[in-house]
Amino acid sequence: MMRNGILGTLLMVSFVFAQQKAVDTATAGVKGVYLILFRTPAHVRSSSPEVFHTAAADVRKVLTDGKVPIVEDKERGSIENESQMSVNSMTKLASEAGAGSLLFVTVDRPTSKWIKLVLQAYDLDGKLLWEEAVDSGMSAMSGGAGYKKCFEKLKKQLSARIGGPGLPVQMQ
Repeated sequence: MMRNGILGTLLMVSFVFAQQKAVDTATAGVKGVYLILFRTPAHVRSSSPEVFHTAAADVRKVLTDGKVPIVEDKERGSIENESQMSVNSMTKLASEAGAGSLLFVTVDRPTSKWIKLVLQAYDLDGKLLWEEAVDSGMSAMSGGAGYKKCFEKLKKQLSARIGGPGLPVQMQ
């Protein structure tokens, strides 16, 4: 009786490990997204670095909440830049980091809006997969209210993109 119990336990443990390995193998095939954020000259002139860095963190949060794996470069980390880069250079960085796609986010401060974000997803060949633009809209609202309105729009628009081209989902 004791031997059957031990044998049953060993079989159960083997089954659990086999299932875990199958899950690991399935998720290992998902390549994440490499994220690059660009702060426009208009944003540099008319807004603060804190707004830019908060926007970067909030974009990351929307992605991670949607279970989109974000690939970090071991040498550079993630790129938050005030200098424009070519799509070719950005996709090369994404490829070197082991990502499957690139998400390029432009943070802007147009004259008539508090904040504007343009998100562009590229495959590693530099082909544009999709583009989304969100902004605070035109109104007499404060910067904080405008920022909040922009990110409410972003969450809605990105939720339709998550799991599609350029924004893979990590299953766990």
